[in-house]
Amino acid sequence: MDHGTTHESMILLAIETSVSAASLCLAEDEHILFTTSWHAERNHDAHLFPALQQALNALPADCSLDYVLVGAGPGSYGGVRVALAAGVGIATVTNARLVAVESWAQLAGGEACVVADARRGGWTVRRPDGAIDVLSPEELAALKAPLYSVEASGVVPAAAKEGLRPEAEGLVRTWLNMSETERAAAASKPAEPIYVRPPHITKATRKPWEI
Repeated sequence: MDHGTTHESMILLAIETSVSAASLCLAEDEHILFTTSWHAERNHDAHLFPALQQALNALPADCSLDYVLVGAGPGSYGGVRVALAAGVGIATVTNARLVAVESWAQLAGGEACVVADARRGGWTVRRPDGAIDVLSPEELAALKAPLYSVEASGVVPAAAKEGLRPEAEGLVRTWLNMSETERAAAASKPAEPIYVRPPHITKATRKPWEI
């Protein structure tokens, strides 16, 4: 080991709003400088922006943000979009890099699958190899791997472990566990939600400038 080489720390702001139990944290590598959490269903923005202000106030005077990490889901489309919009603003002002990080990567381990209710009779499943897709109840029942559920107790009867929640601190751990090559690849991609189905887009009945 070259003891003359110094490690340049990273200042990370992580936002996880893909679930109603949302959270945010500011970290210098693995050292947490600030963290907070809140419960929100459809009003993430009401809680997120005060939390962002608190996090920025906790930023040491001689430091600047290197990365804004946003939990990309799977999960609440609206929640992720709010976090991404806020992340764009913070990254623009601070010159940090905005990166979308898979929310469920922190929950996965070994040969287990992570599962959630995808509505419309389907189940969102993250397989051990990282692939994410929607399965029918019959396909879910046929899986041989243990299931880790992000739903409330009893929603997925076969789940080996229930009530898991992605957290902002988990996004930081996921990022720090990536190789330099993996980080560069993630940072080079557009920051957008993970879609398990094509997004439903409603066409406006009239143009925005029409009354």
